[in-house]
Amino acid sequence: MLHMSSILLSLTVVQLIMAAVLVAFGSVRSKANGLKEMALAAALGGIGTLVAGAGAGMLDFRLAGAGTVCFVFAMLAAARSMARLQGRRPSRALETAAGVLGGGAVAYFALVQHNVAGILVSVSIVYAVVSALVARDLFGETDPALRSGCRILGVLFAVFAVLHVIRIFVRPLMVGTPGPGGQIVLIDVLFAFVGLAIVIGWCLGLLWAIYSSAEYRLRAAYDELDRFTSAVAHDLKSPLNAVIGNIEAITHLGPGLDAAQRGRFLASAHEAAIGMNSFIGELLADARTDRGQTEAEAVDPGDCLRAARDNLRAQIEAVAAEIDADPLPAVRANRLQVTRVFQNLLDNAVKYRSLERPLTIRVTGERQGGMVRIAVRDNGVGIAQADQGRVFDLFERAGKQALVQGDGIGLAECKRIVEKFGGAITLASELGAGSTFTVSLPAADA
Repeated sequence: MLHMSSILLSLTVVQLIMAAVLVAFGSVRSKANGLKEMALAAALGGIGTLVAGAGAGMLDFRLAGAGTVCFVFAMLAAARSMARLQGRRPSRALETAAGVLGGGAVAYFALVQHNVAGILVSVSIVYAVVSALVARDLFGETDPALRSGCRILGVLFAVFAVLHVIRIFVRPLMVGTPGPGGQIVLIDVLFAFVGLAIVIGWCLGLLWAIYSSAEYRLRAAYDELDRFTSAVAHDLKSPLNAVIGNIEAITHLGPGLDAAQRGRFLASAHEAAIGMNSFIGELLADARTDRGQTEAEAVDPGDCLRAARDNLRAQIEAVAAEIDADPLPAVRANRLQVTRVFQNLLDNAVKYRSLERPLTIRVTGERQGGMVRIAVRDNGVGIAQADQGRVFDLFERAGKQALVQGDGIGLAECKRIVEKFGGAITLASELGAGSTFTVSLPAADA
């Protein structure tokens, strides 16, 4: 191993520097999963090259074998790093088996056989098996924040596995001159450099995956904040318009109103303001729950429908709309969010009512398997077939938009809410005959 010693010693510095970089990066990013384990892998690799290099220089198979065992555990630390990155639990059975079998094989060929080819093939078997399993898990990553980074890392681990499969079959065929140093051949030198390059790629790939994941989640948080503010502004318009409408009625009709009429307008404005304040309070409480991750609970949709109807009472009474509802089975969702769905659907029905007949809204529900399907039917103007495919898209609106105020947010928000709880919303409509929105949500006891 004599002519290999200088190569191994030079690689030590590089790996220890990579370990230091990872440790430094991890110290400023406490939630960067996998950094500690990859830093350990680089450090073990550096220690292994140092010890193996010393063994090569001293023609000591014991030191060379000890350094090679470090390489086995460096591979296992790198595999654990990838598991931490993906949020998976490391396989202790795999780690134990690889550590015992790999370390035992290296010790046998180093201490008993004094066979360099056997040592290297033993390490390559561990590398090939572990790297292939890690690559499989990385390619199977489904989290969009991690997917691109895991694909790159998966390619690096797959290439590493293939290279070592080649060495498993090719290395025993290459025999150097007798003696410890003479057993090292050119392919061993090439594998040392290529292996180091891939290890550096793992480190850089991990850093890039962590960075891209953080960037993705930051962008998603910004989009969610933008969506949240738009949705809240949209949902508050109805009660706010009720307050404004009642106050304007008192202002413009003041001289012609008696005390009882003025009292009714003021009471209606006050009730709408109270409802708006309650709605804001519930939104804030919901936003604080698990940082916006709303928990599902058993919800009575009938209560939510009544709350939505109360929030829209001024608009409903203004058009003399009739709302008829059957008893609705309980669902597993969130009370505030289901109320928002009903409020948007009722508001939509009021906006797109037909001027040729009184508005009627019929709400029915039934359980089908583990789902509850709630249908909200109206006899409004309906939606043309050409427009039905896009009404649930954000900022998309159907019909004669200039005649009806709206932002194209309500139905998109309904779709987002029901899908968040594992449900769906569909539309069946005929132009001039009304629309039926069907909301499907998991049953409370499913």
